[in-house]
Amino acid sequence: MEGDSCNEFCISVNSKQYHPPAWADRLLNYFCRQDYADEILGDLHEAFYWRLKEKGPTKAKARFTWEVIKSLRPKNLKSFYHLSLNTMIFRNYIKIAFRTLLKRKSTSFINIFGLSIGAAAFVLIFLYAYQIISFDDHHQNKERIFLAYKERITPDGIQPTYDTWIPMKDRFLSDYSQVKEAARIYETDSRVIKNNQYIEEDMMYTDESFFDIFSFSLLHGNEKRVFADMQSVVLSSEMAMKYFQKENAIGEIMEIFLPDEDTILLYQVSAVLDKYPVNNSYQPSLIIPMESIPVYPEIANNWSSSFLETYVLLDRKESWMDLEAAFPDLIETLWGSEVRDNTNFKLLPFDAYYDTFLGNKNDAYTLLFIGFGILLIAAINFMNLSTAQASQRMKEIGLRKVLGAIRGQLRTQFITEAFVTSLFAIVLGLILVFFIIPYFNDFFDVSISFGMFSLLQIIAFCAILAIALGILSGSYPAVYLSSMKSIDALQQKMGFGGSVNFRNILVVLQFSIALFLITSAILIRNQISFMTNKNMGFDTESTITFVASAADFTDREQGIVRLNTFKEELKNKSYMTEVAMSRAVPTNWTRSFTFVRPDGWNGDPLRMRYTYVDANFFNAYSINLKYGNHFLPDSEGNQRESVILNEAAMKAFEFDPNEQNVIKIGDRRINVVGVVEDFNFESLQIEIAPTLIFHRTGEHPVHRFISCKMNMTNLPEKIEEIEDKWNELGSTNDFTYYFMSEQVQRLYEAEKRYLGLVTMFSALAIVVACLGLYGLTLFIIEKRRKEISIRKVLGAEISGILQLIFRDFTKWVVISFILSVPFVLFFMTDWLEGYHYRIPISWITFAITLALVFLLVIMTVGYQSLRAASSNPVNHLKDE
Repeated sequence: MEGDSCNEFCISVNSKQYHPPAWADRLLNYFCRQDYADEILGDLHEAFYWRLKEKGPTKAKARFTWEVIKSLRPKNLKSFYHLSLNTMIFRNYIKIAFRTLLKRKSTSFINIFGLSIGAAAFVLIFLYAYQIISFDDHHQNKERIFLAYKERITPDGIQPTYDTWIPMKDRFLSDYSQVKEAARIYETDSRVIKNNQYIEEDMMYTDESFFDIFSFSLLHGNEKRVFADMQSVVLSSEMAMKYFQKENAIGEIMEIFLPDEDTILLYQVSAVLDKYPVNNSYQPSLIIPMESIPVYPEIANNWSSSFLETYVLLDRKESWMDLEAAFPDLIETLWGSEVRDNTNFKLLPFDAYYDTFLGNKNDAYTLLFIGFGILLIAAINFMNLSTAQASQRMKEIGLRKVLGAIRGQLRTQFITEAFVTSLFAIVLGLILVFFIIPYFNDFFDVSISFGMFSLLQIIAFCAILAIALGILSGSYPAVYLSSMKSIDALQQKMGFGGSVNFRNILVVLQFSIALFLITSAILIRNQISFMTNKNMGFDTESTITFVASAADFTDREQGIVRLNTFKEELKNKSYMTEVAMSRAVPTNWTRSFTFVRPDGWNGDPLRMRYTYVDANFFNAYSINLKYGNHFLPDSEGNQRESVILNEAAMKAFEFDPNEQNVIKIGDRRINVVGVVEDFNFESLQIEIAPTLIFHRTGEHPVHRFISCKMNMTNLPEKIEEIEDKWNELGSTNDFTYYFMSEQVQRLYEAEKRYLGLVTMFSALAIVVACLGLYGLTLFIIEKRRKEISIRKVLGAEISGILQLIFRDFTKWVVISFILSVPFVLFFMTDWLEGYHYRIPISWITFAITLALVFLLVIMTVGYQSLRAASSNPVNHLKDE
């Protein structure tokens, strides 16, 4: 009746039929009890057609949907799996779960301990990985921030460099509408003068627009005008407390010595930065305006040298493509068509800053994969142990089924037990993490904490993790145990059927993860050991280096004299065999480049590294001369028309060592007097680059280091004597030295940290896996108790029974090994490709891993197997 009237109305108005939303009907029919659903839907349909006629289809449908949702009250809902929503039953499930945990203390301990170790490891990995993955995420405009950089196209390939020119910022703002803001950054060192002491601090020159591009909030100061004038300085809150014993240091005066400019200037504090996250690419503590550089007026329009970084904030992320497309014309306008052909000017997304300069986020994702693997191993342990203990609960399950319990109720009970166990494990895991974090940070030199999350986020994370672990670890036991027939359960007949295959898959997966982690850890260790022990082409055992520069003195000319006096005093020490000065030293490259071409070469010039050394440098580092001659003694003066090449440069120039070779820098001709064997200025991750080595005596201010080959006995007395001499020089820099052998080790701190993390978490995974082996042993022995007893009665030896038990484990380990090998080859080949000098992946490593896992299996399984093989068969056959 209503439908007919509706059709007449719809046709007369819109020539269209209207019905209640079908999905709302299905929703009510699915969740609501059938007797209630029919009655409710009848009333709602009648009301719908009335509203359709009176108020139109839109309001009728909206009201119908709202009434359906309101009808989904608890008293109207179906009872899924006959599970009442009565809280009394739920409390009963919780109570039984606690009783079960207390009744089986050993199993409960193993489950909770294994899961807590897995949860603690996962939380630690998550905190560490999240800090890396979320690097710089607090910058609100991160997706629109880009770093301008250039690529030089040379015969040796493309060489990216990330320094730009002083006037680049103004050109961006004037010529390109896509650029909303631009800022330059130049980081250097400075000396803050306090109580006549020179305290070294990192300093940043930048523009006021820096604070518009990046999200650094102010604790004190005017956000609209951060720099009050060109003599303003912005401090971090830590710096304010350090120098003024208060955070609000606005108006205070700082006296700063600028080594690059060889001058002392006064700056007034105009703002104090609020604390910012530790996972921030820039960690500014002392910021002054770019225009306050004393020589700024002379270099403001200098396009011939580049030494700073330039950032742009675009109107939208996608604009970078249009901007890059316009850069070739800019290059041609500034430097001509020749430079345009061999130079790319590009934009680097700030998202890629971490991977480009600081580390590799893929390492963090790999650690997360390890964390999930440890959690999965722990969950598999829970499944195996729960199933292994099934025989002790078979009568309970049978009685429950006889008394009317169905699968749904039993599954809910077992899932509840798993959830309670998981919750205990996570709470215990978090307690472990709170205690471990300080030691973790100190050992790995990191700074992870829960401080980056709110209390609500931590609680939500724990709840989600507990639910996920409960479902993951409890699902298989719940399905398996609840599927037993009542008669089989009461007679304690353990029929496994298809569950055996699923359990075998879980075991193979567990072993595969353990094998993957162990093999990867061994390969990473071998690569780091190879790098730290490989001959880098210079002496690392008896060389000590002092940081010493004329820029460290307020009077540079006087500083040069004093440094040369210091050098001569060192040479006169009986324990010194060689003393040399240089601009750079191995492991501490100053990143200096120049354009050079062989004499007679009409092609594009090559962009090569260069450095300055005195005549004793090669002897101090025991760097061998391969062709030609060394520099003449320093007494002959600066040999500006001579250069020594490394072998890589010799190959790049295609020189014949038997000929007199000449290179040209601009129009200047320089004779190649010798070639030294290749040596590494940087880590073995990077290929040895062609390098030009020029001569300068100690009278020249370019040198920054003094290197000494010395007798290393009685070092504390010798270092103290040298420090006393240094303190007499009047340098603004503290006495700073390092041993070359230690410096080589520092090159690989990131790799060692990564190795330490992988090793530690791999060890935890192995510990958790061993718990799983123990559980699996219980499962198999429980399953084969009577078989073992019958075999013993029939005369079987203990060795034969042990072989029977170990046969399955051997099969699973071999299958797991075969499955893990491709993954190890794939991931480790990719990881090793990040190093130019790397080890081959040897099958010996896989053999060691396999032997180690077999040893762990024997140690873990052996005790329970021997106990079962040695037991009296009467104890297990007396009821037969």
